[in-house]
Amino acid sequence: MCFSMHADLEKLLSLGRITPALAEKLDCISPGHYCFHSTWGAGKVISWNLPAKKLVIDFEENPEHEIALEFAPRILEFIGDDHFLAKRYEDPEFLISLAADDPVELVRLTLKGYGNSLTPEKLEAALKGTVIAEDKWKNWWDKVRAMLRTNVQFMMPTRKGERITLRTNTLSRAQAALEDYGKAADLKAKVRVLDSVKMENVVSEPDAVNTLIQAVNADVCNGGSLALQQVLELAILRDDLIAAVKNAEAAETACSLRSLVETGIEDVERFAEVLNSMPAVRQKRVYAVLPEIFGDSWTEKALELFDASGARAVGEIAKFLIEQGQEKTFIKHLKHSLLRQTLPAESLIWICRQRNDASKPLFGLPVGIAMLSLIEQDHMDGGPNRMLRLKNLFMEDKNMIQEMIRKQDVAEVRQFAKMLYNTSAFSEQDRGALMARVISVFPDLHSIVLDAMVDTSDKPEPIFVSWESLEARKKELEELVNVKIPENLHNKKISRAEGDLRENGGYQDAKEVEKVLNRRRAELEHALSLARGTDFTVTDTSRAAMGTKVTLQPLGGGDLVIYTILGAWDTNPEKHIVSYLSQVGKELTGKKVGDQVKIVPMDGDKKKVFTITAIEAAFSIRSPI
Repeated sequence: MCFSMHADLEKLLSLGRITPALAEKLDCISPGHYCFHSTWGAGKVISWNLPAKKLVIDFEENPEHEIALEFAPRILEFIGDDHFLAKRYEDPEFLISLAADDPVELVRLTLKGYGNSLTPEKLEAALKGTVIAEDKWKNWWDKVRAMLRTNVQFMMPTRKGERITLRTNTLSRAQAALEDYGKAADLKAKVRVLDSVKMENVVSEPDAVNTLIQAVNADVCNGGSLALQQVLELAILRDDLIAAVKNAEAAETACSLRSLVETGIEDVERFAEVLNSMPAVRQKRVYAVLPEIFGDSWTEKALELFDASGARAVGEIAKFLIEQGQEKTFIKHLKHSLLRQTLPAESLIWICRQRNDASKPLFGLPVGIAMLSLIEQDHMDGGPNRMLRLKNLFMEDKNMIQEMIRKQDVAEVRQFAKMLYNTSAFSEQDRGALMARVISVFPDLHSIVLDAMVDTSDKPEPIFVSWESLEARKKELEELVNVKIPENLHNKKISRAEGDLRENGGYQDAKEVEKVLNRRRAELEHALSLARGTDFTVTDTSRAAMGTKVTLQPLGGGDLVIYTILGAWDTNPEKHIVSYLSQVGKELTGKKVGDQVKIVPMDGDKKKVFTITAIEAAFSIRSPI
């Protein structure tokens, strides 16, 4: 705001040369006023020439710079005398000393100059390199951020994109938490607010805490199943508040964590997904109520969750089972699942990660075979590369294969090595690197590579796919090359320009995405080089083969099962379409009506015996799959 008009303007106004409205606008950029330029920093208007329409501004990074009056409003932000940037211009030494002696006050002054609110990135831009040396910024900010989190005057962000806000009213810690909770936009934001509350700082304010407990409990009761993760987390945080103030009445009337778990766990797979997104310490609180709900059978329910869980939850469930003295039951379950080859990818990854500790009795060649089988099957099925974590573990854990095969029978290792060497799921370069690790333990297995080199066929065998799936993979490769890889490269360049690459999350993320995209590109290029399109025309239906529909009768009676055998990338479990390269496809291929086959059905996990009752062409006239 401009309060006293410059003498030059008063004269022009009295002569009728300018209107009052124009005089008011010009007065804000008269000599003595402050401004900011995005490149030159803060500045002060030191003189003007109204007839010539010129301003002379002394900027921090561009002293006594002349600017045309007409351009000033477009390129400059004019600021008040009490703005932080004006203080930085007039007395930078004072701010520098404040950064050392009272850094919280420095942040307060900075926020006040920007309307009491700034993102951490904007705060950094205002202070780094001017008030605080660039090489000292990180250490300074780490210390100051911790101070601000304990200072109720500041509302600190709990996730990227949120702002640091200076409170304009005086509140106690519990009152501040209650205010922030009420202002939170959704349940996720409310969880973040409670996460920032330190119990030891608010227990002396029971009235405000009990009001907060009531608000949290209302959200827990009304949160609904769609926000189950946040409801569970709020229930746990509410219970912590109840315990802190010893509110027995609230403990009795609250919507209990047990009831929430008992209802949610009815859908085990969805509940496992919810747990996988929760912090480990809160997952443990959920697992702790399982014995209350299920009694002696709680271990079986925990194992169900383990089999259905993702990367984060798998480790926590395993840890909980072991802590509760269920290690033998847990290992027995894993051995049984490993024998049947029904362990999911995340469980196999956990076994590999814990091979020197909890999973030591399990780790060995069967684990490697199970991993390779899942990778190969996923590759044959096509789709979104669900086994990428398994593949990355093979490549990035430099000692895993050697530890897996050491002390194993050489004949069994040879079969594993052949399986590894012949898979098309890895690029040729990656297969070579993996085989080198095998050969480092069993040098004689180098013969597998030599045999392949003198094989009569110069190239790997082609794989047959539908024209539709072939086009889909071509389009995926085209999008990778022309859209996703260039976009990620652009994002990487932008993030790199922000500096401090070690702490630059955007840059690190872009680097990881670059690895994934390039690996997928290599996989697609290799797969497409082997792929041959076909329309599955079949004239001979005397035996099951690619392009046939096979009807199976379970031994001992039951519903008929019909499998259609198609190309390597055409698997569709819902339609009972299997790849000719899958285990089911291989078992069926070559069989005749009346033959028996022993397979694991697509909707089961145990092998069953079936009798083939009919074989017919999958398509009488070619139609889309």
